[in-house]
Amino acid sequence: MVSINTGMPRISRHQDLCATGHLCDDTAPVLSTQSTVFAEGQSMLRFGDPVAPHKIKRVLCVPHPNQKVKSSSQTVFAEGIGVGRYGDRADDGFMIGAAFTVHAG
Repeated sequence: MVSINTGMPRISRHQDLCATGHLCDDTAPVLSTQSTVFAEGQSMLRFGDPVAPHKIKRVLCVPHPNQKVKSSSQTVFAEGIGVGRYGDRADDGFMIGAAFTVHAG
């Protein structure tokens, strides 16, 4: 499916993937912490929402918990917090999963 509006980033939602920026687990889902604002039937992500636990490479692959969405919209909010979008920073990478039809500047 092709995005309808290419002028603004697409909204990221519960369990959409981020590129972690790490070896071992190079992607991980991000988990929405709000339950009132939805895009295509999934709750929208917001600044500070957690990246699911995953592994990073040190000498061996080790757990890497407590990572979050680190950037968001400055103009569109869900429950008073900026919504996460395709390309926004998450962990040491960025959001790669997002809705196809819902966008935010």
